[in-house]
Amino acid sequence: MSGRIKVGIWLPFTATQRCDGKSFRWRASVGIGPLHPLEVTDHYEDGEGSMSGKLLGRWALFEQTDANVVRSAAARAALEAMFAPRALLPGRGYAWRAESDDHIVASTENPPEHVEVHLGIAPDGRLLNVVARRWGQVTKGTFAYLPFGGDMHEERRFNDLVIPSRVTAGWNFGTERYSPFFKATITTAIPA
Repeated sequence: MSGRIKVGIWLPFTATQRCDGKSFRWRASVGIGPLHPLEVTDHYEDGEGSMSGKLLGRWALFEQTDANVVRSAAARAALEAMFAPRALLPGRGYAWRAESDDHIVASTENPPEHVEVHLGIAPDGRLLNVVARRWGQVTKGTFAYLPFGGDMHEERRFNDLVIPSRVTAGWNFGTERYSPFFKATITTAIPA
């Protein structure tokens, strides 16, 4: 994938991601122009999560593995199941309910969180948006559940897999405080 991420200013990135609805690993190179000196890795699996950043692959700028990171990452793993739709099958730990013809809820246990992902569906079956309550920082040192989600602007077929291919996401989705910080285009996908 490639896109832009807002960390104060909008910066371009390229990234690879492995996700299966119960875990993920996102590795990105972030920078300006041809220089991408910041390497970021976000991870969640089996109740453990982390965020780390290194300059030029050598010097650690940040490393977070605390309970707040784990709680946030657990919800992110469920939200990103949209990129691995087979992961959402009931036999893989997800339960489904239809709220209406255009609103489905997929719920799962990603320790330590119970996550409910709300999916907005178009009449033709396309995914329009996703949102879930995700643990996040409200102010420095203060955390709470916030609506995190995004819009799916396009979808694309990758062999037998059809997934959202252009997305915008951020905190406080669906509220007047929503301000996206992540815009990406999926360029390649291999089924999990």
